[in-house]
This record gives sequence, C-alpha cells and structure tokens, in this order.
Amino acid sequence: MKRTATSKGKLQRTPEEAENSLIDLFAIVYSGTLDQMIEKYGKKAFNIARKGFIDSMVKANIEEFTKIKDKSLEAYIEWLLSAITAGHRYEIIENEDDSVRLRFTHCPWANYFKEIGKPKIGKFFCDTDGPLAAAFNNKIKFKITKTLMDGDDYCNHHFFI
Repeated sequence: MKRTATSKGKLQRTPEEAENSLIDLFAIVYSGTLDQMIEKYGKKAFNIARKGFIDSMVKANIEEFTKIKDKSLEAYIEWLLSAITAGHRYEIIENEDDSVRLRFTHCPWANYFKEIGKPKIGKFFCDTDGPLAAAFNNKIKFKITKTLMDGDDYCNHHFFI
C-alpha cells in the first residue's frame, strides 16, 4: 500500500488502508484471545465465543434498527450495504421486493482471517448475517451456500421474504 508522509513525518492513510489496518489488528487479537481460551477450556470455548459474538453483533445493532421505521427487505439491504466496510466488493444479482441476491467477490475480513489461518473464527462474521436480518424483521430469511471465508470464489447472499 502506498502511504505518504505528512510534513510532520506522520503516515497518511486512505480510509480503506486505515480500515484494513484495524481489521488486521482485530483478526490477530481476537484470534489470539480465542486460541488461548480454547487451549485452556477446550472446544466449548469456541462455541461460547461464537454465540457471544453473534448475540453481541445483533445487540449492537438493535437500537439502530429501531430507528428505521421501514422494515421492508429493501430497507434492510440499504442498511446492510451502508454498514459494510469500504473494502468489500459486491454486485447485486437480483433486486426484487421479496428477494435480493448479492455476490461478494472481496471481503477484507475473509482476507485477514484466512491470512492468519483462522477462517473458522472469521466465519463468526458470516454467521451474523441471518440473525441480523431476522432482528431487523423476523420475516426476512437468509441463505448462503458459498463464502469467501471458506475459500469459495464469492459469497452468495440471498435475503428473501
């Protein structure tokens, strides 16, 4: 990544570079913490951490969801696409009132967690998609059969009512 120094010698980063730095740091710290928990408490620690992560992600967004009066699938997709990180690359494959399909071809979370050999921990992020959609509107369903985190060429998100 090309960075430039300011007149005071500090590095200047683009927003995407700064975000990638934070993602990288999070991936290393979270994985290291969880590795130590698993070492001490066994696989049960992994399952507890996964559930805690998903529950926390939903809880962190509930208040924001209450501020969105329109609970349509369209409104959820608008929120989702505004909330994802700058480093994601995606295309909208289908955009109907009752069905939206997204194809993600680049995910910085997948890149960093795979790079450090921890895609199963990184998958916690993927695992929040369904519960987040249901927390927004319990009529919204979610299906995915391919993920970048699992080594597929893309993620195939399908949100539908």
